[in-house]
Parts: sequence; C-alpha cells; structure tokens
Amino acid sequence: MADEFIRQLTHDSKQFETEWANIFSRLGQLFIQCETENVDIEIFKIKALDAVVDYILAEPNPTIKPIFTKFAFVEAVIKHCASDPLPSLSEIVRIVRRILDCEIIFNQWYLSSIEAFHFKFQLCLRLTSTQSYNLIESLLQSLKKHTFLNDQSDKTTEENWKQYLSRRIFSPLSCDSNKLNDETTMLVMRPIFQQIFRHAAHLSHQSRVWASILDVFTRTLPTLFDSYVNIDDAQIDFLLCIEEPISNDYILFISKSYNRNPDLIKNNFSQALLVIERLLLGHHIREVRYFIDQAILAHIETIIDIEALVQMFIRVCPLIPIDYRKESSPLFFDFALILLDLCVLEAPPCAVYLLEKNEFYPWKDLAPRFTDILRLCSAYETIEVEKTSSELNSLTTILQLAVDRAKAHAIIYRSTHKEALRAISRWTYTNDDNNNRKIWSNHVYDMGQTMLDLIDQRQVTIDICIQFIEALRLRIVDNESTEDDISINHTMNSFFLNIAAHLANYIDLLKVLSHDIHSRLAVLILKALSRPFRYESGQMSMEYNIAERLWHRLCPYLTNEADVRLYEPCIQRIHSLACDEDETKFFQWWSIFWCYVTMKVPDVAANYVEDFFQDVFERKQTVITSLLPMLYSKRPETYHARLDNIIDALHSSDANSSCWLAQIFSTIAQERAQLITSTQLDRVFAIIQSRTNSSHDLHYLFQGLGSVANVEPLLFDSYRPIILRFVVEFQSVPAMKCLQQYFVAATLIRGQQSATEYLSILIDLLKKNTNITNDIRSQIFHTCQLIGVINKQALAAKRTDLTAFDTYSGCRILIDFIDDKRLTEEYQASINKTRDEVAQMEKRVTKTECNVENVTKIVKGQELKVTNLAVQVDTVDNRLSDVSEQVAAQAREIERIDAKTLSHVPAHWGREVNKLLNRRANNDWRLLGKRFGYSTSELRHWALQVDPTMALLNEWFMTHKTDEATYGLVKILDEIGRQDVAKIIRDAVAAAGDLIPDDMPFDIKRLPPVFLSYQWDLQQAVLNLKSHLEEAGYACWMDTGQMGGGDKLFAKIDGGIRGAKVVICCMNTAYAQSENCSREVHLAVTTGKPLIPLQMEKQKWPPEGALGPIMNLLET
Repeated sequence: MADEFIRQLTHDSKQFETEWANIFSRLGQLFIQCETENVDIEIFKIKALDAVVDYILAEPNPTIKPIFTKFAFVEAVIKHCASDPLPSLSEIVRIVRRILDCEIIFNQWYLSSIEAFHFKFQLCLRLTSTQSYNLIESLLQSLKKHTFLNDQSDKTTEENWKQYLSRRIFSPLSCDSNKLNDETTMLVMRPIFQQIFRHAAHLSHQSRVWASILDVFTRTLPTLFDSYVNIDDAQIDFLLCIEEPISNDYILFISKSYNRNPDLIKNNFSQALLVIERLLLGHHIREVRYFIDQAILAHIETIIDIEALVQMFIRVCPLIPIDYRKESSPLFFDFALILLDLCVLEAPPCAVYLLEKNEFYPWKDLAPRFTDILRLCSAYETIEVEKTSSELNSLTTILQLAVDRAKAHAIIYRSTHKEALRAISRWTYTNDDNNNRKIWSNHVYDMGQTMLDLIDQRQVTIDICIQFIEALRLRIVDNESTEDDISINHTMNSFFLNIAAHLANYIDLLKVLSHDIHSRLAVLILKALSRPFRYESGQMSMEYNIAERLWHRLCPYLTNEADVRLYEPCIQRIHSLACDEDETKFFQWWSIFWCYVTMKVPDVAANYVEDFFQDVFERKQTVITSLLPMLYSKRPETYHARLDNIIDALHSSDANSSCWLAQIFSTIAQERAQLITSTQLDRVFAIIQSRTNSSHDLHYLFQGLGSVANVEPLLFDSYRPIILRFVVEFQSVPAMKCLQQYFVAATLIRGQQSATEYLSILIDLLKKNTNITNDIRSQIFHTCQLIGVINKQALAAKRTDLTAFDTYSGCRILIDFIDDKRLTEEYQASINKTRDEVAQMEKRVTKTECNVENVTKIVKGQELKVTNLAVQVDTVDNRLSDVSEQVAAQAREIERIDAKTLSHVPAHWGREVNKLLNRRANNDWRLLGKRFGYSTSELRHWALQVDPTMALLNEWFMTHKTDEATYGLVKILDEIGRQDVAKIIRDAVAAAGDLIPDDMPFDIKRLPPVFLSYQWDLQQAVLNLKSHLEEAGYACWMDTGQMGGGDKLFAKIDGGIRGAKVVICCMNTAYAQSENCSREVHLAVTTGKPLIPLQMEKQKWPPEGALGPIMNLLET
C-alpha cells in the first residue's frame, strides 16, 4: 500500500536524493495498482495523504529548507490523490489542519506542503462553492493559532507566508476564485470573519503577515462590522480595539462601520466613550480623532447625552501627561468648535467647559483657529430669543476667553481681526424686512461688545474709524425715528457705547486724523448734541455718552484751523447748552476743547475771548481763566477793556484762578503800563494787603506793579509802606524788585534828594533786619548800585554806612565804585550791566516836573494816553512829530507780533542770520548747535529742515528768555569766529533801542529735556525715577532743595520748565494741594509743554481742586 511505502522512506536527504528515481517510479506503480485492484480508492488516497503529512511532520529539522526532491515527492503524492475520485473535503481539511495545528509552522517546508494541498485540490474554491462553512471555520481557527510575529529571522520565509496568506488564501482580487474571502462567504460567516479580523487587528502592529490579512479584509468587505449576529459582539469590539497593542486598522475599520450604522453608536454610546477615553490616555491621538470624526460626530445630532461626552473630555483633560498635551489639545479644541457648529442652545455651555481649561491648550499654536471660534459664535445671531438665555450667554464667555488669550498671545489678534469686523458690521448695518435697521437679540449685542476687543489695534485704519462713525450716526438717526415705538434697549445701547469707546481709542492710536474724519466726527457729535441728554429715569442718554467719549479724545488732535472750524457748530451748541439751558457740565467740554485749541490754533480761540471773560466773570467758570494769558497778544483791546473786571476778580477768586488773573494783569502792565490808573493801583494794593507771601498771585502782581512803577513811579509813594512790609516781614523778592523799579525810576525823575532818601531806606533795611535772606540782601545792594549809577554823589554820601556790610561782595562793588578803584573784571562787568539796566529803565520812565528844579520828564510813549497825566508834559525829543512817532511804534508792534506768530526768533535780524549760517562752513549752524549742547540726533533732524538754522534758533529762543537767548547766541558766535553774524544781531538790537550786555549771569547750555515736578514728600522716589531716566539717556531737571527758596528758586524752576521738552508730574494726594506744584503745572500749560501725569500712589482721579480739569484733560 502507498501509505506503508511512504512511511518507510528515509529522511536522510542524501539517501533520499539517491533513491528519488525509484521512489517516484514506485509511487506511480502503487497508484496504478490501486486503480486495477478492488480497493476503495478514496480510503487509499486518504491514507496516502495522511502518510505524506506524517512524513512532513516527521522531518527532523523543518526550519532548514529540504532538498528539492522532497518537495517534488510531496507534490507528487498530492497530485496522485487530487484526481478523481477526490477525497472528501472534510478529510482534506482535516489533513491540512494537521500541519496548520503544529505549534511552529513558520518554515518553508510546511508552507510549501500547505500550498500543494491548496492548489492541487483547489481547496478554497471547493469549500466556498460547496458552502462548507464549518470546514472553513475550522481552517480559520487553526490559522488563528499562529502569530507570525515580525521577530522571525528568516525574512524570506516571512515574506512567502505573507504573500501566500494575503494573495492566495485571502485575496483582494475579485478574479481570484480559489480563496476563502469571497464576499458571499464573508457575509454568511460575518461573526467568524469578525473574529479573524479582531485577531488580525490585534496582531497587526507586531506581524506584517496579519497586517496584510487585515488589509485584504478591509478592501474585500468594508461593511464587515456594519452589523452583528450577536449584539454583544459590538461590545467585544469596543473592548478589544483598545487593548494594547492598539491596532490603527482595527480602530479605523470599526469607526467606518459605526459611521455607516448610527444605531451601533447609539446603542453602545457608553462603550464608545470608554474607547475615546482609553485612546486619549494611551496617546493615540490620530486614532481617537478618526473614531470621533467617523463614529461620533457623524451622528452627533442623534446622540442624546452630549453632556456625557463633554464631561468625559473634561475628566480626561487633566490626566493627559504634559508632554502629550500639545499634540492632544487640538482634538479637544476642534471638538469644542464642532459643538458650536451645531448651533443649538445646549452647545455653547459645553464648548465653554472644554475651552476654559486655560493651561491645557497651546494657545499660540491654535491662533489660526480663533477665526473659527468667532465665525461659529456669530452664527448664533440667527437664534432669536426674547429673554436673556444663560446658554447663549456662554457665547460671550467664549469670546471673552479669546480676548484673554489674545492679550497674552498677540498673534491671536491676526486671526480674530477680520471676523470681528465682519460681525460688528452686520450687527450695526443690517436692515430688517421693512428696510429698517435690524434690532438683534440681546445675546448678539453682548457678543458684539466682546468682539470689539478682538479687533487688532495694530491693524486699525481710517476706514475702520469711518465704519464706526457711520454706525454710530445711523444708530442716532434710527433712535430719532423709533423712540416712540420701542422702549430703551440697554444692551443695544451698551454695544454702541462700546463702539464709541473703541473709536475714541482708535483716535488716540492714529493721532493724525484726516479732514474727512474730523468732518464726520463733527457731524456725528452735533447730531448727538441735538438729542435729549437724559432718559425719563434721569440716566444719561446713549447719545450724550457717545458724544462725551469722542469729544474728550479728539481735542488733542486738532492741530490746524481748517479742522477746528469744523467743530465750531458743536462748540457753539455746547456753550449754548451750558449757558442757556443750565447744563453746567458742558462747561468742562467747553474748557477742554479750548485748552487744546488755544495752545495749537490760537487764532480761532481769539475769536472767543469775550466769551471766556463772560464765563469767568459772569458765570464763575474759573477753569477757563487758564486760557486767557495765552491770548492777550491776539486781542489786547478786549483785555484792556476788562482790566477793572480782572482786578475785581482777584479779590474773590480761588488761588489758582487768581494766579492766572495776576499773570494777565502783569502782562498788561508790562505791555501797556500807562493804562493802569491810580484807582486801579489802590485796588491792587488792597488785594496785596490781604495776601500772604505764599499766595501764587503775588509774584505776578508785584511783577506787573514793577512795570507800572518803572513808568509812573510817582504814583507809588503812598504804597511804599505796603511794599516794604512784604520785603521785611515776608522776605518777598518780587516785592523787593518792585521797590527797586520804583526807587530807581523815581530817582531818574526827582534826582539827588530822592536818591539820598531811598538809599537811607535801603541801608536801614540792612541794619534793622539781621535775618534778611541772601536774595533780598543781593537785591538791596543791586538797587543801591542802580541808584549810584544815576547819582553817584548820593551813593558816596552813604559810604560810611556801607562799610558795615563790606563782607558781602555786592557791597564791596559799591565801595570800590565810590572810591573809583580799578575794578576787577567781575566787578566791572557788574557795573557795566547796571549801567545798561539803568539805560533801559531811563527809556521807559516818564520824567515830570515837580518841586525840584532842573528835573525834566523824558517822554517815551508809543501809545501813551497823555490825558491820563495831571501835569503838563514837555517833550525834549523834537526830532519826530507825534504822528510819525505813533506810526513807528505801530510798525514795531506789528513786527513784534509777526515775529511771535511765525517764530520765536526776532524777525528784525533772523532772516539775514539764517541765510549766513545755513551756508556750509566749519563754523556754520552745526557748530553753533553743538556749542549750545544739542545732541547729534537733534542736529541730524534739523538738517532735514528747509531752514535748519531757523529750526535751531527757534528751539533755543523757545526754551530761554529773549535777553538770555540773545546774549548766549552772540557770545557763542564770537567764540566760534562768526563775528559777522554777531555784528548783524548787535546792530539790529541797537537799532531797536536795546543793548546786549557784555556779561550776564546765565549758563549757556541746553537745559535738560525732562522736568520732574513733585511734592516734597516724594523726593526719594523721584530721585530714583530721575536715576532710571538718566540711565536710559534722558537728562532730567528737578529741585533737590539746594538752590534756596523764594524767587531765585522760582526763576530756576521757570527756566527749567521753559527749557524742557516734557514735564512729568509725579502725583501724590498732596500734589494737587501744593501751591508750588500747581504753579509749575500752570506754567507748563501756559508755555505749551506736554504734561505726563505719573501717579505715585493710589488716589482719587482726577484730583480735586484746580488741577482736576487739567489732569482729566490729560487722562482723556
């Protein structure tokens, strides 16, 4: 029998090779003999097949590839058995399974043997065509026993197994028939193939063989898991697909099946959540994303318990390791967006739960996705609800979260900018079905307020401002037409007020506004001012608040007359409201506007000077007082007509207002001293008697009185005790200077007798007041010097008295001058300066006839009203007629005003000097600027100007007093070898009737650009600030208490402020109450210096008192 013959064959390869021909011949004879004898051929073949399998399994070392003749032997036996009659399928499957069931089949010997059975018997084709499903299942179960892991060393054998199983047993090709995975079989045997698939998926990460089988199944029957015979199998798949190692293919296959069959996910939702959680914690982000997209999100509307899904995400979120969050967080973020995209009430709160995990998300990386957040949130605009919905309020929470994140990561604004503008545009411009402006639900306007904060301020343009202006204007117009039809919509009003607030911020950002923008703003504000300011409840109206927000912001950016003129209807309406309708709050609007315009466009403000005076005197709006000193040169006649009112107001005004009024009085006195009458002097001195030395206005009052005394000294005889009281009791330097002007001018008129009297008074002051200050003492010596230059004989008579004070340099100069000693260079310079000063005073003083013979009065009065004098005036200079004198005076006045208007540089020599210094030379304007102390960057900036010399000199004269600036300029010009230019200036000054002194106690240097104003309690903190600023390259000026007090200090402070580029006000609660600090602020405002308020401690803002409006103006 064949089986007996096969079993006795040798396994020795060499011997088998030798005997192969006989073996082959003998096999043929045995099978032929079987056919001729009366033998059950089927049993014969089965025994032969079992015998050959025994031989195969008995091979001592199957992992070593056998010789070819053994392969030929096995194939020959199977070929003989594969002819008719065939053995039964069940026997063939049993025999094949004997090989498959071996523990180790990973070798070419077993594989070739199985292949021989497969192909010679057409095994798979016969099994599927006969629907032998049990036999197929048995084969598959045997196959499942093997892992085919990738760690096998024989890669050729591994590849051969892979090719056989995925191209023969299971084939993706529909034309292959000898395979087990035809669609009909798989559908009938779905549970079995699902098991095989699970097995393959479970091993796919470790076995290329099983991974290839998995791929075949996926391509052959994608719907394999679309249904289950046993519903519990669905749960099995959920459990198995998340067992490690997780198969990507398994997840994808199940996900696709659940995508096609929503009932599967609906019935197994809790298991699906478990899958997502396990995948997330296992860091299988790609798989979980695919599962969610395919299995969950595709049917999310049919899933009832969305909150359970969200809660699962929230629970898992903190459990994800930090190292994996960057990769996993986008999944959470995207899921939140998907929830929002549902556009149902339940979605926004769930999205909030996911997004509020601030530390979980890499917000900077997610920046591009914020566009979707805004788009999806704004899509809820279509939901109309009458009452506030807590669910819809979550939309604002989400947008606020975006705002908070954008503040930390500015790149987010790039993504939110355009979408925010689009939404705001819809919510402000969209019309309803009746072509009226649409009124949106409250949640839309709530979103809009937050959307405004998502506009990128770096991308703000004029067009955006125009869009906002038009939106506000249309809203006000709509309110006019609908106010009787609807109640107040406070949420909508808040939205539009927020638009106004942002527009105000954009004005600050842009700073330079076009004429068109100003025109639109003017129309908008005027329209708002035409509406009621209050609702019936007493609350301020939306229109009022819009106008207020914009008005306070736009004023600083009105820099030219054309733009200012656009707002004249507004300002007239504001003033009318304040005056005629008793809406006094509008006086603040009025004053803020003019505070800026007066400094930048004084020509327009000058037209309202009479209104300002009425506000101050009739309406008691004292804050306006600060504007008046700046406009005198524009409308002097109005000021002259109001002189009595100004003096009267000094009696009753507060400290700050009286300071401004005193400044006006001083200006009038300096310009037109002859206008001051004796009656007015009585009232001014009555005011002075009511003051203490610390009063702000005393400095300006005595300054003005000194100017009057210089012209009309004889009127001051009766006021001498008052002036002396302030000198003696209060050590007032301004009073001493006034006394000086009076004594010197009177000496010029009265001669030696008065000179002797005045010198006696001055020397008695020195004798009787041992505690006199150095400043007063210096002024006394200087007054004696001035009188001595006029009448040396009178001074010489006091030599003995003066010797008691010869320890002071000022007194030594007097004694040496009396003794005609050769003076030192310093003393001679002092005497020369005094002579120049006397010469200047002599030009101004009026000499009248009195009881002293041979005294004449020299009249120099370009605009002097002769009728005011009670004496007959004899004119000594008869060279010019009265008419020509007045014409010349008017011409000089016009030239002076033109010079002030166009430049700070004197016009009578400026043009010629500029022309010479602009010519390129080693000692041109550049060297002059360097000697002044200006920086290279400043010189480089001026070099770009059309007239660089004018720019340089304008800066120099703007930051110094005219006499000091002229002296310093000429001195530096001499030093750098530009005597040609210096001569032009000296000649022009002399032609104007003035002199440039040979010496002056003045430091020729550029003053620090930063002035630090502070109250004494803050000195240490301000010193630290000064140190930091100077380390950063900003030179600073501050009073540290080393310059003494009184007017000497004030003169230094005056120079520091005038020379500064900016004044920093270091504010504490005591600052606004300090008279010195208030004086510094007022001087800075008057001279047009930018102010920066720096709050050094927590305090009420704006501060109370006179500084309140100024600081409030700066805040806006």
